[in-house]
Amino acid sequence: MLNTVKPYSRYVRDAIQCVKQHIDTNPFQFKTAAELLDHLNTPHRNSVEKAFKDVYHFRIKEYQVKQRLYQARKYLKDGLPKKLVAAKCYYGSSSSFCTAFKKEFGMCPTEWENSCKEDITVPHTAKRQTVAAKR
Repeated sequence: MLNTVKPYSRYVRDAIQCVKQHIDTNPFQFKTAAELLDHLNTPHRNSVEKAFKDVYHFRIKEYQVKQRLYQARKYLKDGLPKKLVAAKCYYGSSSSFCTAFKKEFGMCPTEWENSCKEDITVPHTAKRQTVAAKR
């Protein structure tokens, strides 16, 4: 994937891979882009942030938010209350969490939870029969 974008130095490529790996493994650890890059021996922070966007198509902060929302789905599926999940994702209110969730996934958290429950309660063979009956 890194070969299809501008040729960045090895230090920049290593830095963006390190930042992405940290976000992927610790999506709920709040760090700014500056804090994520602080411990790395890299060129200027702006060049790393630009390279991250070129390679992964999101700014570092956007990527962090997306990873938190994807992890939030797991918490919701496990039955954690929306208010607690919103707080884990660093949202000040459930409504702002719901707005971001809907923007990302096209449905509010409650709709998503309900669709998960339907997937669990309806066996796959019954789903196929229902789909066939609709035809």
